[in-house]
Amino acid sequence: MKDFENIIGYESVKKELRQISDVLKNKEFYEKLGVRAPRGLLLYGEPGVGKSLMANSVIKASGRKAFVCRKDKPNGEFVNEIKKTFNAAAEAAPSIVFLDDMDKFANGDEEYPDAEEYVTVQSCIDEVKDKEVFVVATANRISALPESLMRVGRFDRTIKIFNPRGEDAKKIIEFYLKKTKCADGLDAAEISRLMHGKSCAELETVINEAGIFAGFERSDIITMAHFLKAYLHTIYKVQIDNLLNNELNVSLAGGRDLMTNIIYHEAGHTTVREVLMPGSVMLVTAYGCFGEPGGITMFYDTDETVIEDAYSKIIGGLGGCAATELKFGLRDMGSSGDFDKVFDVVKELITHDCTSGFSIHSCGWRDSELLKYDQEKTVATEVERYFMKAKEIIAANTELFEAIAHALAKKGILTFEDIQKIKEECRIVHIAV
Repeated sequence: MKDFENIIGYESVKKELRQISDVLKNKEFYEKLGVRAPRGLLLYGEPGVGKSLMANSVIKASGRKAFVCRKDKPNGEFVNEIKKTFNAAAEAAPSIVFLDDMDKFANGDEEYPDAEEYVTVQSCIDEVKDKEVFVVATANRISALPESLMRVGRFDRTIKIFNPRGEDAKKIIEFYLKKTKCADGLDAAEISRLMHGKSCAELETVINEAGIFAGFERSDIITMAHFLKAYLHTIYKVQIDNLLNNELNVSLAGGRDLMTNIIYHEAGHTTVREVLMPGSVMLVTAYGCFGEPGGITMFYDTDETVIEDAYSKIIGGLGGCAATELKFGLRDMGSSGDFDKVFDVVKELITHDCTSGFSIHSCGWRDSELLKYDQEKTVATEVERYFMKAKEIIAANTELFEAIAHALAKKGILTFEDIQKIKEECRIVHIAV
C-alpha cells in the first residue's frame, strides 16, 4: 500500500497497520471467514514519533471517509463536538472517527479518567458499535485515559510507537539527509548512534538546524561539525556563542579551574565506560549545557536488561567524580546529578532484582521500616563499592584518561570516531567488575 510509504522505518508497525487497513477496505474477504473488523486502533507514544502520520495513513489506505476530532473548544462545547463527530460518522458509514491527541481531551496534562469528555467518547463508541464506524485515536500518555475506554471491544488494537532506534533511526536520517546538501562521507550511521532514542521530530529538526548553522557561516555544504553544533544546541541547549568556537584550547597545566574540572570529570565518565563497554560512548563535550557550565558524556545503551550493562552504567556514572578526586584529591561538588541517577539504578537492582540477596527484596506488603533501613544501608554500601571500582579503573588506565582529557581540552567535542582513534594509541587495562 503506497499510503504507508511516507512512514520511514517501523516495518513491524506498518505491517500491522496495513493489515487493519485491509480489513477495513476489503471486509468481504474477512466476512467469508466469519470475522469482523477491529472496532478501534489506539496509537500511543512520546510526542513527535509520527503517530498522527500513521493514523492518517490508515485512513487513506482504508478508503473510508474520516471525521477528525481534536480539542479546540471549551470543555462544554467540546463534549457536544465529540457527539456531533460520531453522529456524522454514523450517517456516513462505513467511516472512520479520528480522535487526535485523545489524552488532551480533558484538563490538559492532568489525569482525569472520569472526565465527561472520556465518558462521552466511551458512550459514543458503544453507540456506533454496529454501524461500521472505526475509531482511530492517538495519545502521548495512556496513563491519563480510563482503562474502561482502552479495553478490548472499544480499542481492539493498541500499539506503542517507540522513538526510532538503530536501523529505523538510520533510515529516517538518510531520508532527511537526501533533502539537504551535505558533505561527502557524512555518516548516517554515526548520526543515528548520536540520535539513538530521539523522536522523528527531533531527528528532522537537528538536521535542519545543521543547515541553518552552515548557511549562517556561508558554507556551501553541511558538515559533521555543523551537525554536532545543531545536535548539542537542539537536544542539550548548549549556548550558541560556545558552539561557534570549534576548539576550546584549554591548558590543563593551570590548576583546578572550573573548565579543567569539567574536562577531567567528563574524561572520567568516558574512560570508565569505554573500558567496561567498548564503543559505548557516542559523544563527549566540555561545553556548558542547558545554559549552565558543565559537560556531557552521551552513552549508547544497547540492552538495559543485561546486568553487566547496568553495572557499567553505575560505575560509568560515578567515573566523573572518581576522576576529579583522583586527579585533584577533592570530591567534585558538581556530581549530585550523577549520584541521584546512580542511587536510583542501584536501588532498583537491590530492591527488585535481588542483586544483594532476597532478604531485602521489596514486596510492598512487607516493606517495614526495618526493611527500608536495610535497603538504604545496602544501597549506600554498594554505591561506595562501585565508586572505588571507578577509581580503580581510571588509575589503571591513566594513559587513556589523560589522552581523552587533553583531546577534549583542545577540541571541546569528541565523537565516537575520535574516541576510538585515541583508544588505538593507548594501552587498555581491563578490570573485573
